Amino acid sequence: MGTSDQSLPKIELGFYFISCVSGIFYCTYQFYLAGAYFDNFYDVNNDFTRGWSWVGRKKDISDHEWSAWIPFFVRLAPWVAVQLLISHIIKYKKLSSTVSCSWYIAVTLGFLWTYIGTSGVIFMMIQPCVVCLLISIRNLPLIYFVELGFVFVYQHKPLMNLVRDDWLQLDNEWNYLLTVTIFWVQLRSVSCAVDNITGYRHRNLAGFFRNFIETTAYCLYLPTLCTGPFFLYADFRKGINGPNDKWTLRRVATTCFNLLRFIFWLLFTEFSMHFLYITAFKYQARAVESFNSWTFYGFGYLVGQYFYCKYLIVYGLAGELTRADDINAPPPPKCISAIPLYSELWRDFDRGLYQFLIKYIYGPLISYKFPLTKLIASFLTFGFIYIWHGLRDFVLVWTLISFAGVTIESIARFIGKSPTYIDLLNKYLSPHMIRRLNCLMTAHLFIFTVAGSYYFRARMDIGNQYMYRFFHDPLLTKVLRTFFVYCGCQVSVEIKNYQNKKIK
Repeated sequence: MGTSDQSLPKIELGFYFISCVSGIFYCTYQFYLAGAYFDNFYDVNNDFTRGWSWVGRKKDISDHEWSAWIPFFVRLAPWVAVQLLISHIIKYKKLSSTVSCSWYIAVTLGFLWTYIGTSGVIFMMIQPCVVCLLISIRNLPLIYFVELGFVFVYQHKPLMNLVRDDWLQLDNEWNYLLTVTIFWVQLRSVSCAVDNITGYRHRNLAGFFRNFIETTAYCLYLPTLCTGPFFLYADFRKGINGPNDKWTLRRVATTCFNLLRFIFWLLFTEFSMHFLYITAFKYQARAVESFNSWTFYGFGYLVGQYFYCKYLIVYGLAGELTRADDINAPPPPKCISAIPLYSELWRDFDRGLYQFLIKYIYGPLISYKFPLTKLIASFLTFGFIYIWHGLRDFVLVWTLISFAGVTIESIARFIGKSPTYIDLLNKYLSPHMIRRLNCLMTAHLFIFTVAGSYYFRARMDIGNQYMYRFFHDPLLTKVLRTFFVYCGCQVSVEIKNYQNKKIK
């Protein structure tokens, strides 16, 4: 299975594009109409607010993640601005990277102390201190054992509830933010601990403290502390030890343009919440069950697009501020509508997490030579994803479907590269027909693997509804579903081919 560089006739591509866009607009319109369910809705959980006065509609505020992020960014902005200013002054004065890292730690701890107090600062310093001790011991199996143990500890709800409610005494917003933060710190802890195994050469107390300052600065780096994206320890070291990139007019314009672009999508997402009650319907499984096929699949599409927009904005803003500090953060996610293959979705959505998985889990595992190495390594990698994202039923189903989808892709790709299969296709099919066949197979796999997105983003009840419809939809619905996904695959392939040609 794969894509083809062979371009199709323009009239055919135009048909695919118009069909795809028309299907998206129609199912979005059907979902908008379904929002009438909330007109006389008894809002016991405060899922809605009045919204913007000039819009004249109530706004969906049921996404607690989004509701925590926006006020957080407002509070974070002045702190990051001061951090960037002083950081560039330190580099301009050609002071050591230890001074830069000390400044990073100071501004992060100041921010944390302001909002979660002394106890919160002490709690956030636990993981960096443990990492520095592990680095000095230089035992790779011990590092993985301890770090994986921390993941399980953080997933133990009674203990973490005790920490958050009784010790730190946080409000609901910071309860969520702290939960997310400790898992981001967890990834960074693994990165700096493993990377320091071969490079750690300090034999005295001063060297130990220099290493402690650098690793702590990386683990608690403020622009990405609570929201990500993840970037490698090696990229952090290159940033703090590399030259200070000059702020030319071009660089200023690029940074400002990107920040404004992400702010535009933030406002667009806020605006759309007045019309498309995506998150609110996630908590109304019975209402979703009554949707017709257009509305149900439109709901699934919009849930995915909303999820993409959230991380485009959060990763985009945090990443742009990190790059402004001369640290190479991963680019924001690609639009999921242009990614038909699940393996490409894992690679191009959360690119920082993908780098982590490849470098620290999948890569080391496939270095061992035993039967079915890649399959076992892939299974264990998805096992880590399950543990890291939370030991919940819908996360388990999502990771299992993701593993199955990536495995099927790998098998299909292996068969597709075999000389016998290639000769057979070339003998009986034209390059155009090979591309159409590939997209048809990709469409069927996509329809199966998208079930994982329903489970992960809309939870078990709605995920189960998708699986029921997957098997029990009328034949005409199945044909139309496959047709529109096939059109989307063709459009995605053409976009990918265009981007590749542009790069070349």
